[in-house]
Amino acid sequence: MKTLLSILLTGFLFLAYGSEILIKDPWIRAVPPSSKNTALFMTIINKSDKQDVLLSVTTDIAKMVMIHKTVEENGIMKMKHVKELTIPPHSQIELKPGSLHIMIMGLKRPIKEGEKIKVMLFFKNAGKIIISAPVVRK
Repeated sequence: MKTLLSILLTGFLFLAYGSEILIKDPWIRAVPPSSKNTALFMTIINKSDKQDVLLSVTTDIAKMVMIHKTVEENGIMKMKHVKELTIPPHSQIELKPGSLHIMIMGLKRPIKEGEKIKVMLFFKNAGKIIISAPVVRK
């Protein structure tokens, strides 16, 4: 029994910490109940010796999720769709307001401050990483 428990715990630790991609401080912007869109922010850390690519993001609370960046064109701030996000080896990319971010569009229900939302990130090398992002008013 003790050996089985050790094997199970070791396997769990590998699953929890085996990825070369770490997600730090994820959060979703709190919005009024009538709002249909919000955004997800975080820092993506690549600990590996090779680049990885964030290919897509999904969540059950929205109809569509897209990677975006905010750019200025002719004095006007606009959001542009980013097909994929490359994270170089031994580096990190910060997704933050006014910059790179994940747009969560077509909310299926109102979200509440303090609630945690399950989000799936799909990477080329690291595969699927599931996070729980708190809804925060910032």
